[in-house]
Amino acid sequence: MKFLTEVFVLGAGALLIGAAWAPAASAPRSLTPEALHGRIVGPVPALAPIEIHVLLPGRNEDELDRLIALQSTAGSPAYGHYLTPEEFGRYFGADPTDYANAIATLRANGFTIADLANNRRDIVAAAPAAAVAAFFHTPLDRHVEGGRSFYAARYAPLIPAGLHADVVTGLDDYHLLYSHMRVRPRFVSGGYFSWSPADIAVGYDLGPLYAVGLNGAGITIANATAGAASASDLAHFESDFKLPKAKLVSTGIDGPLSTGCGSGCDNGESTLDVDWATATARGATFHQVVAHTTANNDFDDVYKYIVDKLGATTHVVTTSWGGCEQDTSHAELVLDNGYFKQAVAEGQWWFSAAGDNGTDDCEDGSTTANSVDFPGSSPYVISVGGTNVHATISASGNVTKYGSETAWEYGNCSENDGLSSNGAGGGGKSIVYAKPSYQKALTPKDGRRDVPDVSLLADDVNDGLFIYQGGLEGGNGGTSEAAPQWAGLLAIIEQYYGSYTGVVDPHVRLYALAASAERASYFHDVSGGNNGVPACAGDIAVFPGYTAAHGYDLATGLGSYIANPLVGAY
Repeated sequence: MKFLTEVFVLGAGALLIGAAWAPAASAPRSLTPEALHGRIVGPVPALAPIEIHVLLPGRNEDELDRLIALQSTAGSPAYGHYLTPEEFGRYFGADPTDYANAIATLRANGFTIADLANNRRDIVAAAPAAAVAAFFHTPLDRHVEGGRSFYAARYAPLIPAGLHADVVTGLDDYHLLYSHMRVRPRFVSGGYFSWSPADIAVGYDLGPLYAVGLNGAGITIANATAGAASASDLAHFESDFKLPKAKLVSTGIDGPLSTGCGSGCDNGESTLDVDWATATARGATFHQVVAHTTANNDFDDVYKYIVDKLGATTHVVTTSWGGCEQDTSHAELVLDNGYFKQAVAEGQWWFSAAGDNGTDDCEDGSTTANSVDFPGSSPYVISVGGTNVHATISASGNVTKYGSETAWEYGNCSENDGLSSNGAGGGGKSIVYAKPSYQKALTPKDGRRDVPDVSLLADDVNDGLFIYQGGLEGGNGGTSEAAPQWAGLLAIIEQYYGSYTGVVDPHVRLYALAASAERASYFHDVSGGNNGVPACAGDIAVFPGYTAAHGYDLATGLGSYIANPLVGAY
């Protein structure tokens, strides 16, 4: 195919812009949405370093959509033929002359080039705040709001023609990502039931896979996270539950590796992720790629690293951090969705927690429309919702048989019984993305990207999981526990088929299996419960939510997996 033979040449003989620029004419300018928050306490110090991402439009975008479809079409020359990041850049990167001009324009205006992505669309550059403000013709202000400080561009940037940019990010650090982990209120270890790895293996039919050596051996699962998990905590978890020792690889982005991630943020999320991805895929390597803070622009760097640096070697990714679409800037949505689309073309598949506040992902108490969580709402990411599993439990506290599942939903909202669920599985309709082709047959005829795609155990109260974070803790839940387990299953699938080149895009394959006559052999069809937000949940806004029903629904998606037959049929 053409994309394999075309060679990328960086703008030889290109006209480079070597001088500072000025806008053609002044015009009334509106404040950015970020500038409307909090109060200004002064300018960003002139010498403070600011890092930006400049995203240029790619070539052959229509062919990229077609290629992704053909990669999952049996009989196509592109079937199972996934690109390396370098191959992606050669054919789908920006126009070489435009890319070279953008680099020269940035350098001429005081920027240092921090990274040139293999995708040849993204440029990471840094400059002192004064130079950034002058280049984009907008003051950069420091704000405070609710005890938190952040910076933001006062006006939308004026982007020079020489930059050729679709979007620019990094001009604020207002937008944060949030962990989708919940912990049972007033939990005392041993006081209530929590699931162990052996219990999950029984409930979701993983045991037969382990019996024949299918455990994700040779496969790496990457995790986009903040607050690094501890290798010693993982070793304790493995020892307590008699699990094989997993290999943990850690990469810190934009700063030294740390178990912290800002005020009130620790490594509990990452601990849950590594414990349960490797409790599912017990022979896999786990590579945590750790953001410096929970700011969206720090996660941009994590996403870029995983997709653009690890895309040729790592093909399963989980993340349990996200934010509602309404609270994610347009520029961030464009940049990050581009990474996830590139990932699919590379045969790298992302699982993302769908959120823990039902149909009110924004949790702002005033949103007038249901809200869903990004990055799970991206059509190039598998969104994972939450359930409550009703199983047979022996007198000794072990799961002996799967019974049924219902949508994870808020409990009776009593603050005194210690048993009320403090969350609900995320789900609903995207306000950003249209319905992708793989969803058209089974999901509502609403024209929108619907989430979640699939679900798994998430209830922290009735079904919490054990983790080891400085000690053994039970009662951990949220869709954060569901996403890494689905990622673990895909690692087992990749091992089973010998290579990621033998694995079809999970979006396509899971919906195809769900549409088959054997659907009930592969998925637990969740047909009870509701993911709405009741008045007693503490929100001003009350959302009725969606009721789980037979087939696909906006509370639990296609349902949860029955691991052994699903792997064999994949």
